Amino acid sequence: MHALLGFLAPRLDHIPSVLGFDEQGREVLTFLPGRVVDTDSDVLTPGQIDSLLSWTRRFHDAVAGFGHPGPWRYPHAAQASLIGHNDIAPYNVCFDGDEVAGVFDWDLAGPTTPVMELAFIAWNCVPLWRDTGDAVAKERIERICSAYGGVHPAQIVDAVPGRIQMMLDWIPLGAAAGDAGLRRLMSQGEPQRSQAALDDLIPRLRRIRLLLR
Repeated sequence: MHALLGFLAPRLDHIPSVLGFDEQGREVLTFLPGRVVDTDSDVLTPGQIDSLLSWTRRFHDAVAGFGHPGPWRYPHAAQASLIGHNDIAPYNVCFDGDEVAGVFDWDLAGPTTPVMELAFIAWNCVPLWRDTGDAVAKERIERICSAYGGVHPAQIVDAVPGRIQMMLDWIPLGAAAGDAGLRRLMSQGEPQRSQAALDDLIPRLRRIRLLLR
């Protein structure tokens, strides 16, 4: 992760810089000021989606020249073509109004594909994990693709179930292997909570796909 952030530092805005470790061995990064949107009570504005996906495209363009054998914490996506963030979501982004001010929490970075990255963004930023209405979801998925460029909304819709199931299958495996963060997630009701949301989403995705041009 530190190698990735160091590579990106001169190439990408709104990311933390690695300062090292303190006397207790804790990682120290620069502070990224801004407001984090609580999607339990709010949603990203259209302008925030545009800004975040524009930043994501810049990130993917910037990281194209980076390679590293790892080890990476998160499982590798099939046919991975770049090192992605793998956790771009409102809880890991701060905004200044509609503009991205910072993207943090890079510990799940690792090999993925642009479509898999966008599928996870759609899960969290539409958000697809709750029912916002088929028409609203369709419009926000189209907005994600328009702001990122070069990806059709149907690609995102088709990728979401596999991307989210991959995450849910990994949580208990990682926890059993000793990952403290995943153990905390399990104590908070994961992956069962998100599995129920995904199961509810599947029939809605079929309807949303029919609405896409």
